[in-house]
Amino acid sequence: MPRWLAHLLVVCGWLLTPVLAWGASYVGLWLGARVALRFAHPLTMLGVAGLVAAVCGLAALAIWVRFMRRVPHLLSHLMAARTSEEPRAATAAD
Repeated sequence: MPRWLAHLLVVCGWLLTPVLAWGASYVGLWLGARVALRFAHPLTMLGVAGLVAAVCGLAALAIWVRFMRRVPHLLSHLMAARTSEEPRAATAAD
């Protein structure tokens, strides 16, 4: 894998972070609204829906950030060696 592609994947991954958190909080809000239907008081319903949305959004964000911090290490195993590093490796073998 070329280095530029690996760097592009890392940048795109970090740019997707807010989209992922927004999507997870949307799903959490939907799930929270489904659970909140069991309550009678409207403020309790809003509180439950908002709490579930916040928990889902923050959990997804924490998982994504942990994953994105490991991506450069994972991609480094797939990257081709730099052209400036190839001659050194060849002379070291001689």
